[in-house]
Amino acid sequence: MHVLETIGDERIQTYTVKNVRWKGHLKRLSLVLEEQDNTALKDQQAPRYLDVPLSACVSGGDTVFIEGQRIFVRCKNGDAQLAPAYLCREKLSVGGLKVDTLIKEITQADEHLSCISLAKFHYRDQPIFGRTSRLIARTFHPAYPKVLGYIELATPFYMNKARAKLLNFPFRNGMVSWEAWDMQTTRQYIHLIVRIARFVIHPEFRGLGLGQILTRHAAQFARTRWQVAGLLPYFLEISADMLKYVPFAERAGMHFIGETEGNLDRVVKDMGYLMKNAARVRSKEIVLKEACGIVDKQVANMERALKLQKEQGWSRNQLLNRLKRLSVDDVLQDYDLFWDIVSLPKPTYMQGLNKPSDRFISRRVAELSPPNDWEPVVLPVKPLDAPIQVENLTLKYISHVRRTRQTHAIQQAFGISPENINNIVVQDLTLNILPKEVVLITGPSGSGKTTLLNALAQRNLNKGLKQEGHIAYPDNVVMGAFKPIHSEKALVEIFSAKESMGSVQDALYLMGSVGLSDAFVFLKRFSELSTGQQYRAMLASLIARCANFWVIDEFCASLDTVTANVIADRLQKMARRLGATLVVAAPHCELFLHALRPDKVVLLTNAWEHKVESGAFFMSQLNPPDQWHNRVRQLHLKAEPFAASCRGEKTLTIRKNCLSINPGPLLLTCGNERLLVNVVSVEHLTLSQLTEDHAHRDGFPNLNTLHNFLHDAYPSLTEKSSLTAIEFERF
Repeated sequence: MHVLETIGDERIQTYTVKNVRWKGHLKRLSLVLEEQDNTALKDQQAPRYLDVPLSACVSGGDTVFIEGQRIFVRCKNGDAQLAPAYLCREKLSVGGLKVDTLIKEITQADEHLSCISLAKFHYRDQPIFGRTSRLIARTFHPAYPKVLGYIELATPFYMNKARAKLLNFPFRNGMVSWEAWDMQTTRQYIHLIVRIARFVIHPEFRGLGLGQILTRHAAQFARTRWQVAGLLPYFLEISADMLKYVPFAERAGMHFIGETEGNLDRVVKDMGYLMKNAARVRSKEIVLKEACGIVDKQVANMERALKLQKEQGWSRNQLLNRLKRLSVDDVLQDYDLFWDIVSLPKPTYMQGLNKPSDRFISRRVAELSPPNDWEPVVLPVKPLDAPIQVENLTLKYISHVRRTRQTHAIQQAFGISPENINNIVVQDLTLNILPKEVVLITGPSGSGKTTLLNALAQRNLNKGLKQEGHIAYPDNVVMGAFKPIHSEKALVEIFSAKESMGSVQDALYLMGSVGLSDAFVFLKRFSELSTGQQYRAMLASLIARCANFWVIDEFCASLDTVTANVIADRLQKMARRLGATLVVAAPHCELFLHALRPDKVVLLTNAWEHKVESGAFFMSQLNPPDQWHNRVRQLHLKAEPFAASCRGEKTLTIRKNCLSINPGPLLLTCGNERLLVNVVSVEHLTLSQLTEDHAHRDGFPNLNTLHNFLHDAYPSLTEKSSLTAIEFERF
C-alpha cells in the first residue's frame, strides 16, 4: 500500500481531508493544505492524495498531519494514527506446532477478498451500520486460508441499559467528565465507546487462542487508532449471545456488566410508527425520536418489515399483531420470519482502554454486582472411583485352517502342520490406568494397538480372539468410544435431546466447550461436518453420555497437522478438566504428541516386546521438530533505511554471511514500527561482486557509498566476504 507516495518528502504539513473515496480494499483521501486561510483558495488548491486501509478512522473535514512516516488524525482528546497500517506478529502455539500469524489491518486485495468470503459464510451479507474497522489474523502457508479470522469494531448502539446503568456515576479522565450518564451526556460522549461488532474464527482453527489475541489487539487498535467525531475511545464493549457459550471476553480481561434489553418491548411501537410514515422516513423528513443514534438500523428494520409484509400478503396490523405475540422462549413463535427485525437480550462486557477508565469499570462492576441469570451447565462426568487394572493380559487370535489342496501345499512347503494357527498379539501385559489419566498406546501397524484398545473397551470384534489374564474396572465406569453420530437431525437437536442436557442453552454451551461454536455448525448434520468438526462432535457426544472412560482408536489418523494438534490439545484439556480417563491409540503420534501430553505411554512393538513409560520421559525422547507453519522472518533496519523502504526508495538490503531466507513474507522492523514486504529474490555473492545496480536498489547513490556503509556496519569485511542480497517489494 503506497501511503506516502503522493505526499513525497516535503516538510511536515497539516492537511484537511476534503473527501474520502472507497478504492477496493483501500480508502483514498483527498487532502488540501490546512494553512490556507481563504476557503475559496482552499477549494481551488490542487488536492494531494493519500491511500490508507479501509479500517482507517478518517472522514471528510478531519485534520490530518504527517510526522515522518506516521500519519495522524487530530482529535479533541489525542491523536488517532492512520499510517503505517496496524501490524503485529503473533506466534500461535499448541503442543509442538507453531503458527506464525500477523494481526493487521487489511492492506492487500487478496486479504480483502478472503475476509469477505469468511464474513459471507458466517453472516450471509448482513450489514453493519456506522463506522467499522477490521483486524485480521493473516497467515502465509500455501495450504491454509489467508485469513484465519477477524475482529470487527463498530460504533456503539445508542441505547444499552446495562451500559447506561454502569456509566451513570461521576467520571473524570482528562478533558472528559460527567456527573451522570443522562441523555445530554450520551449525545456528547457516546463515541467514547467502541463496540466489537463481529468476531469470526475459521472453524478448523479454533482452539489456538486466537480469540483472546484478536480481542487484545482490538483494544490496542481502538486505543491508538479509532476515532469518531474527533473522540478517541475510552471504553471497549461487546454484546453477543455467543458470550454465554464461548467466554473469550472474560478471558481477554473484559468485565460482565449485565444484559441488553433487546427490542421486544418496543419493536411494535417502533415498527408501527416507521411503517406508517415510511415515505417521510425515506425522505429523511422525520425520524423516530427514540431512535436517535441508531437511525440507520431502525430504518433498515422498517424496510425489512415492509418487505416481509409484501411477501406474506399481510396488512400492517397483521404484521404488528404477530410481532406482539413474540416472547423470549427457547423457540420463538414466528422468530424465523422476524429474526432480522427483533433483537433479544444479550450479555454485555466492557473494559477501559486506559487505566482511569478501566479502574472506573472495575469499581462500578464491584458496586453493582450485575446478576448473570444464566449459569453454564455442569458437564455430567464423574471420575473413576479406582484405577483400571490390567494383569498379565494376553490376547491372541485362533484361526481355523480349512483343509484344501492349496492350504495343504502351503503346509508342505513351509513345514507346518496344525489345523489351528495361534497368533499372539499381546502377551503378559500388566498396566494400571489411574483415574483422570491420559494414556497413549502407540506402535507400528500390526503391533496390537486396536486389539488392546478393544479389550480395554470390552469390545470383542473378532470371534477368534481369545483373552487370558484379567482386566478389573471400578464399579462406576461408564464406557465411551469415539464413534460417528448416525442421525439426520441438526447437531443442536441431537444434543438438546440428551437427558444430561437441560435445555438448548446447555447444548450450545457443550458444543462451544469442544470448539463447535459457529451458528451454522449448530444447524448442520453430523455427515455435513468436516473431519475435524466430527471429532469435536464425537467428543461432545461422549460428554453428553456421561462417559468417564474414553477410548479412541486411530487417533487423528485422517487429520492435517494443525487440526490434529488443536484436537489433541482440546481433548486432553477437556478430559483433565472433567476428570475423565482417556486412552488413545495411534501409530504416528509425533505430530500431536506434545499437544496430547500423555501421563503414560504404552509402547507395543510385537507380541513379546512391550513397555510402559511415563509420558514426560517419552516426550523427552521425541522432542517436537521445529514445526513452523508459514513462518514470517524478521529483519531489523535503522531509521533511515526503514523510512526509505516505506517510501519505496529502497528495495534491497544486504547482510553479511549466507543467510537462509526464502522468497515470501518478511517483516522489516525499526523500533516499534513494522513494514511487511515480500522477498522477491535472494542472491548470495561477495563484496567484490556488488554492482551499481545493487547500490541504487539499496537506496545509495553509488557503489562507493554502499561499500563505505557496509565497511562501517561490518568492520572485518573483505573483498571475498560472503554477503546476502535480499530483494523485496512492499505488500
